[in-house]
Amino acid sequence: MTAGTTGTDWSLPIGGALLAAPFVSGAASVLKDAGPLPGFAHKAGIPHPELATKVAAGAMVASALAVGTGVAPVLGGVVLAASLIGTTAVVHNFCRPQEQAVAAAHREGFIANCGLLGAIVVSAQASRARCQGR
Repeated sequence: MTAGTTGTDWSLPIGGALLAAPFVSGAASVLKDAGPLPGFAHKAGIPHPELATKVAAGAMVASALAVGTGVAPVLGGVVLAASLIGTTAVVHNFCRPQEQAVAAAHREGFIANCGLLGAIVVSAQASRARCQGR
């Protein structure tokens, strides 16, 4: 850091980019090949599962880029959080009947996504506070 700078001068842009990276990468992969995700959406009763999967992935890419670039970090964070909550509920439903190892993997994915959700909330709040001059 140079003289006269604070931790928030560099931490929000770097933190936002680091937070966005797994969402952009993962969602871009889903846009190329959705794999089993439409099947999860179908089982959850979501209409048009192929389209819903692509829309959710597109929303994640756009909102993660908004957070990562700092263009609209609060709005991007809200959309990213909503997308993450919906996706987590459908994909990582560890309460449904399944093999113990599969349930454990889904539980770990659920917990990891809870951690990402916490990071999104912190990032959005820090960006909001910075915009308000706090």
